[in-house]
Amino acid sequence: MSCGLPAPGPAEDFTIRTVTREEVGQWYHVYNTARHPDTNAHTFAQGWGSTRFAPISQADGSPVHTYYVASTTEAAYMESVLHDASLSPPGIFEVDSLRHYFLVTLRLPASLQRVSFHTHDLPRLQQISRAQMVDSLPACYPETRAWAQAAYLQRSQAQAISYGSRRDDSGRCLLLFKQRMPNPPFEVLGVEPLAFGSRRVEILELVRSLKLHEL
Repeated sequence: MSCGLPAPGPAEDFTIRTVTREEVGQWYHVYNTARHPDTNAHTFAQGWGSTRFAPISQADGSPVHTYYVASTTEAAYMESVLHDASLSPPGIFEVDSLRHYFLVTLRLPASLQRVSFHTHDLPRLQQISRAQMVDSLPACYPETRAWAQAAYLQRSQAQAISYGSRRDDSGRCLLLFKQRMPNPPFEVLGVEPLAFGSRRVEILELVRSLKLHEL
């Protein structure tokens, strides 16, 4: 199946931009222990999973270690816990699934070099649109991952890919490349379970605002 996204060429006009702490002071990451019980706040994916922009590989074929972050808690929830929930018509949310999820609040380095997949930078990439790169369905992931792969290999200074959240377009997202980050790659400011406490209240308020059916 083809989703109509062209394959990247060997010398695409990828745009490198800088993100700083002045722009976003804190970022958020949600991890899930259901499939990988040992996952914690510092765990980068090492070639597992199937997402829009990962897994991808280094030039020698070894996996790039990747980690998604979002600029708001709502975007982090929408891109993880609620990633597969239908919004129109409203789908089902299993409240018990929250026991596997944890929210990480973190601070990135003072500045970070990123390949921009934001709307204003996409036209230079064979006139690609946001609809093709960011808003497409999971069936299109092999095609969007090819662009993440090309961005990683063609821009050796890039430490991340940036884009606007598909599920919450007010949120900014980054896919971090651990091999190009400093050590440590970020500072963890806090880890909170989503199954109870204030974060449970917060996410259930979001679920109810979306009119999702709770089980």
